[in-house]
Amino acid sequence: MTPSVDISVSWLVIAGTTVGGWWLARVNRYAKKLGATMAIIVLGLLIANLSGWKPEAAVSGWVNGPFTSLAIVELLLAVELRRVLPDARRLLPPFLVSVLATVSAVLVCGWLLAPWLGADASALVALYTATFTGGTLNFVSVGRSLAIPDDLFALATAADYVVFTGWFLLSLVIGRDRHASKLISAASAAQTADALAADAPSASGIAHQPRSWASGLLWGVAVMLISELVSILLRRLAWDVPAIIVLTTVALLMAQLPSGGTRTACYDMGLVLIQPFFAVIGLSTTVGGLFGLGLPVLVYAFLVVAIQALAVLLVRRQQRWALVDSLVASQAAVGGPSTALALASSLGRSSLVLPSVAVGLLGMMLGTYLGLAVEGLFLLPIS
Repeated sequence: MTPSVDISVSWLVIAGTTVGGWWLARVNRYAKKLGATMAIIVLGLLIANLSGWKPEAAVSGWVNGPFTSLAIVELLLAVELRRVLPDARRLLPPFLVSVLATVSAVLVCGWLLAPWLGADASALVALYTATFTGGTLNFVSVGRSLAIPDDLFALATAADYVVFTGWFLLSLVIGRDRHASKLISAASAAQTADALAADAPSASGIAHQPRSWASGLLWGVAVMLISELVSILLRRLAWDVPAIIVLTTVALLMAQLPSGGTRTACYDMGLVLIQPFFAVIGLSTTVGGLFGLGLPVLVYAFLVVAIQALAVLLVRRQQRWALVDSLVASQAAVGGPSTALALASSLGRSSLVLPSVAVGLLGMMLGTYLGLAVEGLFLLPIS
């Protein structure tokens, strides 16, 4: 095939994998348990490993570059601090304990397991600090910033989902005081919480008009253009600031500007735009690469979440925080706002819905910065 045909085929397969994963997560009960994002990755893995086909590098570069950057920007444009901080106060103490425990566990376990994790240790430190502070957005941002290989990224994603699902189900068991028969249906729905909003463009419950989508897109493009100008200025000043930090900072600053309702579609648009990134991850990964490093990564992710969960429960007992509040705050850190919302709803605590989303958004705002900072700390020589 000619290069132009190869590129067209790559775009079609990536789009088909993304739509196919979404569709499976809506109609298939097993795919529902995985969630849309993981269903897309698994579908991509099957296509890549059964056919031996991989997308063209130029197409992967576009998806992993400008496309994903725009998705990250759109998601961050939903973080309005004047709304987030007041609602977050109720869950802030257990959430901060969750984040501190995550950072401590990531560093200590990373140093202890470094011989087993090998050269990938620092990348995993950054990834799991970021994602266990505020969810998948931070995971993707740090992965892009560090140019983590696709096979390692897919493996780290799979381990993240396995560990997250286990802690979510355990949180339901611990926090639920209703009949056990109700647990199964609630758990099945909640397992996919991290991808619930990605199942449809109107997942947040808002049926956006075309004008809303257009205005949201304009906000995103404006952030990207301003970020590029800021990066050029910083390079001329000889300041080596990672591009993802510039992009994140500009997006968060612009998210605080008055919008007049013109950013209502940004979050949903970001959730839609970020899914092709996971399709490329699956389509670019061979199973052989997954099994080589699988167990160490899974053990590392498990230890980080287990230590974080144990720390939150112990401090909660000492401080006499409400049990469900502590569990929801922990989920906000591990899985992000949609996960925390799903847990609060499944446990019948409607009063925690807004606070859970608020602390989740706070974690989403901090995770990328924290992930890159902790990686730098991990790489410092220990005397």
